[in-house]
Amino acid sequence: MKKIVIVAGDTSGDLYGALLSKKIKEKINNVEIFSFGGPELAKNSKQILNLLKTSVCGIFEIFSSLKELINNLKKTIDKIKKIKPDLIILIDFPDFNLRLAKKLNNKFKIFYFVSPQVWAWRKNRINILKKYVEKIIVIFKFEKDFYKKEGLDVLYFGHPLLEIISKKNIEQKNIISFMPGSRKNEVKLHLPIIKKIKTILEKELRDYKFRIIKPKNLEEELYNDINIDIIEHNYEAIEESKFIIASSGTATVELAILEVPFLIIYKLNPLTFLILKNIVKTKFIGMVNILANKKIIKEYIQKMDPQIIAKDIIDILKNKEKYQEIKNQLKNIKEILQPLGATEKFSDFIKEYLS
Repeated sequence: MKKIVIVAGDTSGDLYGALLSKKIKEKINNVEIFSFGGPELAKNSKQILNLLKTSVCGIFEIFSSLKELINNLKKTIDKIKKIKPDLIILIDFPDFNLRLAKKLNNKFKIFYFVSPQVWAWRKNRINILKKYVEKIIVIFKFEKDFYKKEGLDVLYFGHPLLEIISKKNIEQKNIISFMPGSRKNEVKLHLPIIKKIKTILEKELRDYKFRIIKPKNLEEELYNDINIDIIEHNYEAIEESKFIIASSGTATVELAILEVPFLIIYKLNPLTFLILKNIVKTKFIGMVNILANKKIIKEYIQKMDPQIIAKDIIDILKNKEKYQEIKNQLKNIKEILQPLGATEKFSDFIKEYLS
């Protein structure tokens, strides 16, 4: 019986891990999968610990959950040592997973799926990957070129969201949706600005409805301060939206695949922002803009004027040519995410590796 451990502490990693574990079970008969992740991953594995509960984003923001994160790290290490897995697959969640890899100190074989964005900031973390990780599986093609130059063993099979999201060509309605983030601290920072944008848009776009699309792992009570319809994350709801205001992150890639025009807002703790401003090496924060190497989606970071954001949304919605141009650009991004079947190919590789 082969034993695999999967560790994922973010919503997106939980989703990718769920699909990967399903594919592994389909291909390998005698396999037991143990997970440290969220509810999606738990569906196809024996979950030991839910790590999504303490997921935060930011340098200083992490301190609020530091005690729990340290406890979870200790528990994870102890459980992994008892399980004695043949393979550990770490998915994203770098502040936790890189520490975990270091603490395990090459006692087990480790693959890193959805690598840390060392090409954008904190490049020194690449030394941990070199020392403690056997193979890195990236989800963007340019990352493969980056890691190869750095001398790491890197694989690229495509982006897993292409397997997860099926565009159904649903007719768009006069709906503006807000996706303020997948972590509590992101939502708390973004809701006040969303509330102001919504108030302005309601006066100008009287035939539009507004709603929040919330991640499954967050409680509805978190959104009590804003009077708006709240629905659980699903791709049909995204696809039928005419426009979306999204937090930076995986959501922006989802929107590109579904070809829904959007803009990005992102706010951090002021001290975190001050530090990141000086060390992040990319021109953009939105992955669609990074992949396109130009600004196809507007980004509003830290200091945000709701009047300007609302005006930009109205301009896009009232200009059919501009709106269609954004949709065309997003379609191009979808092509960059090819080929299809990322977790299918990755699970084939795992089967061959374990045999």
